[in-house]
Amino acid sequence: MAHIEIYTRPGCGYCMHAKRLLHSRGLNFDEHDVYVQPHLLSEMQARTKGRTFPQVFINGRSIGGFDDLLLLDQLGELKKRTA
Repeated sequence: MAHIEIYTRPGCGYCMHAKRLLHSRGLNFDEHDVYVQPHLLSEMQARTKGRTFPQVFINGRSIGGFDDLLLLDQLGELKKRTA
C-alpha cells in the first residue's frame, strides 16, 4: 500500500474534496494541518513548489493539489500509484 500525505489548512474546500476522494477510494493518508502545526508549512514548501492547499504526496512524490489528484483518479492512475 502506498504512503499518502496531504497538507491541509482549515476551511479549505479543496482539502475537504481531496480527503473525501481518498476516503471514497479506500485510501488511508496522513494529514498535515499547517495551522495546527505551523512548522509543517515550511516543510511543505521545501518539498514542493506548490503554495496552494491541499498538497498531496504519494510515496514521497508530489502529485500537486486537488485538481491533479482528481485527474489522476479519472485517468485510472491513482489506483495504479497506490496499489
